[in-house]
Amino acid sequence: MAEVEHADWPALQRICADLELNPKGRSGVVRMRVLDHVRRRTGREAWRPSPAQQAALLSRLGFPEDAARIWEDVIRLDAPAPWVGYGAARLAAGDVDEATKAFDRAAQMRDAAAHLHRAEALGARGDLVGAIGACDAYLAARPNDLRAVGLKAGFLARGGWLDEAIGAMQAATAAHPDAADAWRGLGAMLLKAGRGKAAVDALRRAVRLDDSDVDAWLNLGTAFLLAGTPRDAIGAYREALERDSTRMDGLNDLGVAYLTAGQLKAALVNLERAAKHLEAPTILLNLAKAEEMARRRGEALKAYERVLRIRPKEPGAVAGRRRLAPRTPKRAVRRPPRERPRGTKKRPKARRPKSGSRRPRRPRTRASRKSRKPRKSQ
Repeated sequence: MAEVEHADWPALQRICADLELNPKGRSGVVRMRVLDHVRRRTGREAWRPSPAQQAALLSRLGFPEDAARIWEDVIRLDAPAPWVGYGAARLAAGDVDEATKAFDRAAQMRDAAAHLHRAEALGARGDLVGAIGACDAYLAARPNDLRAVGLKAGFLARGGWLDEAIGAMQAATAAHPDAADAWRGLGAMLLKAGRGKAAVDALRRAVRLDDSDVDAWLNLGTAFLLAGTPRDAIGAYREALERDSTRMDGLNDLGVAYLTAGQLKAALVNLERAAKHLEAPTILLNLAKAEEMARRRGEALKAYERVLRIRPKEPGAVAGRRRLAPRTPKRAVRRPPRERPRGTKKRPKARRPKSGSRRPRRPRTRASRKSRKPRKSQ
């Protein structure tokens, strides 16, 4: 089209001859007819994805079995990428053992990314030691990689090695002091370890680097609560909700912070809003606790009943319902009359003495008199 637009008259005539068009008329009109013809007849070539691209798209769309079949057709012995794709499809389908074998094959071809995928597969299988070793193998090729360090710290925390996880994240923050994700991960690990003040420092650094990180603001509020400063926690939760008002977990945390600060009315308002939009057992239990503190027994009992509809054996809800449920008086159980064995006579009823008359004394016998005599001391 650019050639037609800038062509002189002889060149435009040759173009018309090639396209079997009539070149008669003014040059502007002929040029317009040629351009319309080019626009109508020529079109862009349609994009057709390759088999590897089709498999990747199917994995993203949630069809891992179909993706695995396509990867099997394109796998080659000298290319590690199809083995990684095949392993990812098998992992999404839940076949962890086959996924691990595929990642091992790719790792044997010296593909560093395969070690990280292998770590995820081993972690899904529960082999945390093997997953940590795979992360170390990846970090040997790419030291201080944030994704690998975060994955390794997560496996360490799952295994109960919190000190080692905190050390790994501290090394990551030292290598990448401007990475907000590293500071947020360090703060999360410190929260798990119960170190509130250190978590506050790390998460303050994270929100200073990335002011729009809602998760960092929520974790900062939890760190303030753990450190014993609920007023600062209220401010952090408000900052998080200003950035994302749909986070009902943040609204629940804000209600808990108000409850800790002694502001019962504000706590009830936020917890009721959170329970209205998200019927989660944790939120309902916090609401029931606040209602009970406000001496609203009926509302608290309803909240406990809502929890038991979701989790019938929730201990806190069972104890709350037992504590608040109205007690009904026990009815006296009437026992059936005892049956008299056959051949026995019915005992006569004792006659009551008439009013004003004394009850006759029982005559004393010799045996009764002897029993009343005191024994002689030997």
